[in-house]
Amino acid sequence: MADSEAPKPDASGASAATADSGHPPKRGGFTNFVLALKHINQASVADAVRQRFSDYVTIGLVVVCILSLVAAVILPVPPGLRLLPLVFTVFAVIFYIVNRLGIILSLTQRQALLVWQILIAAFWLGVTSAMLVMMSCVYLFSQSGGRL
Repeated sequence: MADSEAPKPDASGASAATADSGHPPKRGGFTNFVLALKHINQASVADAVRQRFSDYVTIGLVVVCILSLVAAVILPVPPGLRLLPLVFTVFAVIFYIVNRLGIILSLTQRQALLVWQILIAAFWLGVTSAMLVMMSCVYLFSQSGGRL
């Protein structure tokens, strides 16, 4: 292909060759993030996309989990009772993920692999974030001489 026939990038830096290859254009990291959020927002209000009843149940569970975790931290309850909202939240998150994994069946193999990789990355982000919070709490507790 001659230089004059090479695909030219548009204003966002994406190649104009997308019509030939059938794949969406490749963009930079943050540009992709912003465009993905806009795409998700448009999809969430589209008439062609319907949410199931279980979708609303899991959204409600997320709200209940957040409120129960906040209550467990704020209210003066025994330490054993503080664990109940955490256990409830873990089961709610597992239910949420399992409920949505069925969408992978409607994706191509490449899309399914990408969704799986994003899910694994989110898992590792959660694990490392939890470890950071735990280590910070242990450090602060040890610095205060065992007093909170």
